[in-house]
Amino acid sequence: MNRPIQRLSVILASAVASIAAADVPFQPLADFGRGSSPSDVNASGVIVGTVNVDRPTGGPNVPVVWQTPTSEPVELPSVEGGYAVAINSAGVIVGTEFQPAGIYGVPIVWTNGQRVVLPDLGEGGFATDINDAGVIVGNVISKGNYRAARWVNGELELLPFPEADLPEGTTWSVAGSINSSGVITGSAFVPFGSASVAVRWDSEGAAAIESGGLETKGIAIDNLGGVVVNGYFDGGASRAPAVVRADGSVVVLPGDVTQCCGSSATTMSRNGLVAGYFYNSAEGGLQIKAVAWPNGVFTPLAMPAGQRYAFPSGVGSNGLVFGSATDGVTGNSVGGFWQVSVEQSALRAAPAAGAPGQTVELSVESFRASGANVGHSVMASSSGAPAAQGITDASGRARIAFTIPAAFGGSQMTVRYTDENGAVTEGVISVGGNCAPADLTCDGTVSGADLGVLLSQWGSAGTADLNGDGTVNGVDLGLLLSAWGS
Repeated sequence: MNRPIQRLSVILASAVASIAAADVPFQPLADFGRGSSPSDVNASGVIVGTVNVDRPTGGPNVPVVWQTPTSEPVELPSVEGGYAVAINSAGVIVGTEFQPAGIYGVPIVWTNGQRVVLPDLGEGGFATDINDAGVIVGNVISKGNYRAARWVNGELELLPFPEADLPEGTTWSVAGSINSSGVITGSAFVPFGSASVAVRWDSEGAAAIESGGLETKGIAIDNLGGVVVNGYFDGGASRAPAVVRADGSVVVLPGDVTQCCGSSATTMSRNGLVAGYFYNSAEGGLQIKAVAWPNGVFTPLAMPAGQRYAFPSGVGSNGLVFGSATDGVTGNSVGGFWQVSVEQSALRAAPAAGAPGQTVELSVESFRASGANVGHSVMASSSGAPAAQGITDASGRARIAFTIPAAFGGSQMTVRYTDENGAVTEGVISVGGNCAPADLTCDGTVSGADLGVLLSQWGSAGTADLNGDGTVNGVDLGLLLSAWGS
């Protein structure tokens, strides 16, 4: 926090012109009349969350899935009820299940409808997010202390504390969000106190996020590495969310100058749509009202009829903001969503060629009218072949290693591509006989196309590792050049 901030661009609540004129309407989800709280949606439009229900064994909530916004919820298996909070493009769901005894929950992952308890340190914990690579983040409890954690291939890893810039007495940490590239955000804080600092965990370790704010908390991270934090800005006078971009620049999101008490973010999509709440007294009595900030514009979300407090709990890259509202009296909740307008994503796939049993490199671009989708997950799937995943580079292109099934007997395989924004397209793989080792594209000739594949895999293990030493390097280049034109 003592290092200089590269650039601070503060958009204060006085920016009245940025406030949208009309509230975005609310649309309820089916919940059998019991009340619900949706939390996340994946690229296929599948929604997860919780529904209120009376259970003889206790637990007022059960984890559920909505296959579409208009479908009835389907309960996920659980012992004592709980919450489903995040879902990835492959349909893997994470959340927390209540314990039969004790005050903490148990981190859970549901795969193909099957419930698996994630390992903890013996006192429970919470799973809060999952990316398309299957990495799960959350926290576990040890001797009553919260520790930020992640689970990779089902194995528990504790996340470190930042080495500096923490408030005195900080012993707790939580991880709340992970992006498609595996970068995590959350908070470190003093137990039962207000002192806290937003934290980023990446391949270089843990670091406090410098925003110029006081008592900051890391809420969510997008695919460009931007983190939305809550804190006090303008010397502590303004309670607001801010987006801290990967280059260190900070944008404090605007509020409504006619209202008291500021605003807070509760969630952000991986393409940067922030949602949260603000205190509203303009419509008769104090309300806590939901809000979104598409492109940084303060956009109120309509309060469901008869309700008084509304809180967004998740937001999809398709612009669906999920949340629930209560009347503040009965304790009953109404779950649903607000559809915020966002720029649509599209995909463009290149053809590929290979032989049965061969691993080929697929190439697909994810983009919007305004430019490339950088750092986004793209999934490739085909009947009879396991799904494969890649992350888009600075040009929006994902290169995906995909194995053609050895038993495939046709001359052309159709591949379906889906990015995490919900964009879908199809591409083809021309399937021929066995190819020469250096014919990486399997087009019958070792040429510039094969050289391009080799260079794209340089320094890594891939299909261009012609001598099988585990790394694509100069030896493999020499082998390819010696086969040139054959």
